[in-house]
Amino acid sequence: MSKENSFQGCYPGCAFIETLILWIIHSQPLHGYGVKKKIEQITTGSYVPKPGTVYIILRRMEKKGLLKSQWKEKIGKRSKRVYYITEKGENLLKTRLKALKERIKILEQMASYYDGVFTE
Repeated sequence: MSKENSFQGCYPGCAFIETLILWIIHSQPLHGYGVKKKIEQITTGSYVPKPGTVYIILRRMEKKGLLKSQWKEKIGKRSKRVYYITEKGENLLKTRLKALKERIKILEQMASYYDGVFTE
């Protein structure tokens, strides 16, 4: 998958959220509420998804073949849909993380410029 194609089919910000969710689920399969809480934790509260937003994104990602889900039942508790990353999702995560890693150098240069020019 080329870098150009790895970000297609997303609205602005979609690729970032998808990549964040793929990263979270790659390290540990989770249910929707767990994904929402993990996003809040990782972003230290700077991004708090609206109620229901994460579930919509997860379902879209599942339709794209990036995730798969399975209902988990516990006696006396509500069933939860747990999400797992697919091979397609893992390949996309790898491609996007590589692209982000390459862009970090540019972002560091821009941040350094900001610090040098716009100091308060």
